[in-house]
Amino acid sequence: MGTWGTRNFENDGSQDWIFEMMENNDGGLVADTLQFTVNKEGVVAASECEEALAAAEVVAALAGKASEDFPEDPLDNLDNLQLLAAPALKKLAIQAVERVKNESELKEQWTEAGDLEAWVAVLEDLQKRLG
Repeated sequence: MGTWGTRNFENDGSQDWIFEMMENNDGGLVADTLQFTVNKEGVVAASECEEALAAAEVVAALAGKASEDFPEDPLDNLDNLQLLAAPALKKLAIQAVERVKNESELKEQWTEAGDLEAWVAVLEDLQKRLG
C-alpha cells in the first residue's frame, strides 16, 4: 500500500489519478470513476477507492471547497476541464464516498491499521464539503 496517511491525497493512487486526469484534460474521467465505484459489485479494491476519493475531491474543489491537501497544480487548472459541480455530479460523488466508507478494501486496511476513526473522519468531511 503506497499510503502514508489517512487523508485522500496521502497515497500514490490518488496522486497518480489526479495528475493523469489533468495531463489528459479529461473531465469525463471524474464522472466515469465515480460511476464505476457506485456500480461495482462486491468490495471495492483499495486502488479503485483511492481513485474514487480523488474524483470526489475534484468535485468538491470545483464547488470551491477543496481539501487543504488538494494538489496545487491541478487546483490551478480545474477550469480547463470544463466540468460543472452540478447537483447530479455532487450526488454521485457522495454515493461513491459512502460506498468506499462502507464496502471497500481501504476500509479493511484502515481497520487493521487501527486508524479507521481518523480515516472515516476524513471521508465525512469530504461528504460535508460535497453536500
